[in-house]
Amino acid sequence: MKTIFEALAWKEIRVTAHAAAQYIPLKYGEAGTGGTRATLIAGTHGDEGPWSALAIKLFCQRAATQLSGRLRVIFTANALAAEVERRNSWIDSPNAVDLDGVFPGNEGGSHTERLAAHLAPLIADSDVVIDLHGGGTWCINAFVKRFEGSEQLAADLGAPFISNAPNKRGGLTTYARSLGIKVANVEVGGRSGREMYWTERNALGLERALYNLGVLSLGEPPAPAEPAVDVGSTQAIRAKVGGIFVPTLREDAVGTIVPAGTEMGKILDLHTLEELEVFTAPFERSAMMLMRPQICTIEGSALVYVVAQPA
Repeated sequence: MKTIFEALAWKEIRVTAHAAAQYIPLKYGEAGTGGTRATLIAGTHGDEGPWSALAIKLFCQRAATQLSGRLRVIFTANALAAEVERRNSWIDSPNAVDLDGVFPGNEGGSHTERLAAHLAPLIADSDVVIDLHGGGTWCINAFVKRFEGSEQLAADLGAPFISNAPNKRGGLTTYARSLGIKVANVEVGGRSGREMYWTERNALGLERALYNLGVLSLGEPPAPAEPAVDVGSTQAIRAKVGGIFVPTLREDAVGTIVPAGTEMGKILDLHTLEELEVFTAPFERSAMMLMRPQICTIEGSALVYVVAQPA
């Protein structure tokens, strides 16, 4: 029996690139001919994409006959950023341009602005857009951003934490929402020993969300998601000094709540290994939304954690 993945019809857009390769492909696959139109997109940021792309592919292993709507998948939105595992494409140097900040793009602008201009019509041709991000190569995340009018979609995706999305100027989801499209921004997963756990969890979240939106037909409904913990405003914790970062809480702590004063990690002097800074949980109940799970060398001002207080 053919899967959704096998049923995808692939299309390609040529995007102006550099001298050695005048164009690079922007590829997307489509399946289904009618009903609710859903677009799943990964790799907007090049250091976050592989896990989200794999989650979409895992979802697409379901039988093609279960597809009752129209599905579009974009596994790698920002190929030049993905190939160097960086947030943004190197081709716009010396001024890095965030693809998730220039929608609806500019056909005569920089490479990234042109890329957004090619993506914008695909986004606009949708009833629902799920933009999958993640912690990426240096951290892991465990939350979904909720938009007004798409509350159930965010809940169905099954992240441990859920927060209200900011109105990000030029953002992909902000652009989609301005067109009346249901949207969600998934920030789940990243490089760690548990990367496939989060990938598989995202795939199940996609199944649940797309079933409830009428894009997928199943013999019986998927199990409901465990209620996400609603959090208020988030707090980004950055290093005051550079050095060797040694986490106390490891990868199994992301997505959990820890009490105030819990040691989360520390920074040691690069030369003497003297303890320079200790990070502790700031709230009575601190939701671990983003964290670095591995020993590494970091600069002063580097983002180390994002925490929040449950609402």
